[in-house]
Amino acid sequence: MNIGIDIDGVLIDDDTYRLDTMAKYCFENNLPNLANPYNYENKGNWTEEILEDYRQKYYFEYLKNAPIKNFAVEIIEKLHNEGNKIIIVTGRYRTPENSEIGKRVREETIKWLNKNNVFFDEICYVYCPKTKEIQEKNIDIMIEDSPETIPEIVKYAKVLCFDNRYNVNLKCNNMIRVFSWYDIYMKIKNLK
Repeated sequence: MNIGIDIDGVLIDDDTYRLDTMAKYCFENNLPNLANPYNYENKGNWTEEILEDYRQKYYFEYLKNAPIKNFAVEIIEKLHNEGNKIIIVTGRYRTPENSEIGKRVREETIKWLNKNNVFFDEICYVYCPKTKEIQEKNIDIMIEDSPETIPEIVKYAKVLCFDNRYNVNLKCNNMIRVFSWYDIYMKIKNLK
């Protein structure tokens, strides 16, 4: 089976990191508090300029040092050892671009995966909603968290939706909600 795995929100708890650093950024820049912390990526009412400034100050630190979720490495290794192909499919900020930022993000992503011993057969840097790559790579199961992309992905693959505060109300056909990496493993075993 071909298993697609997102990074942010699936391998990493990026939601807590964003809430913490965005609140700090608001304080440091005399901005109002986040309008709705339950929104995906917590962008609230920030302009593109503010969002870009925030990313420049905090994003690369996150890429280098964000802790991996418990048991992710163990479960991915189990899935691989059972004959599954592991494909990282990430829509990280500007990774598909050949800009200096895109190149740096791709480089830091690979370093982080290697540093954390995350096994993968292949990695795809994409613009969302990831459907083209999911079809091209014949992904059977996609482990994803984005409430913006899941409704499109479910048209092409079974989705294991990693539960987060921003996707709690999402319901789709062809989607199963998961809560941890061992929960993912058990649900994949049941699907086989």
